[in-house]
Amino acid sequence: MNKSLVNQVLNVFWTLLCFAPIVWYWYLQGLHMWSYLFMAFSVSITTLPETMFEKLRFFKHRRQYEKWKIKAVRWFVQDGTLAKKFNKSSEQSFFITTIAQAKQYLTTISMYERFHWMCLLFFLLSSIHSFVLGKILLGVLITLANIFYNFASLMLQQYNKLRINSLPLKAK
Repeated sequence: MNKSLVNQVLNVFWTLLCFAPIVWYWYLQGLHMWSYLFMAFSVSITTLPETMFEKLRFFKHRRQYEKWKIKAVRWFVQDGTLAKKFNKSSEQSFFITTIAQAKQYLTTISMYERFHWMCLLFFLLSSIHSFVLGKILLGVLITLANIFYNFASLMLQQYNKLRINSLPLKAK
């Protein structure tokens, strides 16, 4: 198995596992005004300027993320430690050495971060809706999925931003 296949398997696994409760919830509820309102509001978050996302950063220092065991999360994500174990010897590992590479990677991180903020908000609103309607089990499952799929991903992306921004880079 190569690294790209492992990445795809990890993506499909986490997406199916964590989206299952929310898809099931809205399937049972039926799509209506609240679901559309939650979707619209969540999507609108992605249009915020980058400075707003910087203000939403959980911690200011890498060490704080490490105390929350963010390196353990890195094992099970796309391009993470597990996927790199399947890196063929002919493939080069990716190291950021120039400012251009750092900017490109930070742009990618920003895209992922916006996606996970959008999902985090939609999952949060859906879980609140679920609890209000007395659907406690689904509310708990959606909340757990939100923690694993969105909150952990956001912490990892923010941690990676701090790591990238601390690198001594060349201006190539």
